[in-house]
Amino acid sequence: MKHSWLKNAPICNKGLFDNQNIVENTLPAIEKAIDCGYNLILNISLTKDNRLVVCDSKKSAMLLSSHKKIETLNYDEKENLTLLNTTSVVPLLSDVLASVAGKVGLIFKITNNNKYKKVITELVKQIAFYKGKVAIIASSYPMYFFVKKLNKSLICGVILRKNTSKFIYNAILFANVNFFKLIKPHFIICDITNLPNKYLDDYLLSKPYSFIISRTVYDKQSYITALDYSDNFVFENYIPKK
Repeated sequence: MKHSWLKNAPICNKGLFDNQNIVENTLPAIEKAIDCGYNLILNISLTKDNRLVVCDSKKSAMLLSSHKKIETLNYDEKENLTLLNTTSVVPLLSDVLASVAGKVGLIFKITNNNKYKKVITELVKQIAFYKGKVAIIASSYPMYFFVKKLNKSLICGVILRKNTSKFIYNAILFANVNFFKLIKPHFIICDITNLPNKYLDDYLLSKPYSFIISRTVYDKQSYITALDYSDNFVFENYIPKK
């Protein structure tokens, strides 16, 4: 199975960071995760001058020393791209790919806004000749179809948005299960608070090519839940046992 690597190692969200000495989505955080052998989920954004960077667009104003959103800045404005109180700057995707160099798998997450097509188009170009293992998370069905339109062979999964009401979540999921059968995502990322889930279990029994990745493991109890009810998990600010 060509996407089995997604199940072979825990998935580290944004690298290993504390947002004091090491900031999320930076080369130091990524390299620390690589040293531990973890796969990575990284946020991808586009700067004002159309440079693809590893940065969470939604949190960028909070993380950047300039307190500006990443999409409003040019990449040569390095003084505006430093993160928190460190010397780290927002890294280019090309530099991250060179650093990872196929040592672990990479899963890219794109913010679902009016620029997602532009971001995905540039992302697909940059990973076309990358030798390592890559996948994309689609946070909407239009995003999923756009990824597949650009490159049918790309590993692409869908992410189910968290809902505080499990009843509402299950109702939404029940309505979507047949759609999953149609689009055949390689994996489904489900919030850990909504597991176990009988609709996902029934779906997976009928479609063994797909599997469940739970998010987000942050303590011992959520770690145990992830091991019991999912094929793999995303973790943040908690080191899972090997």
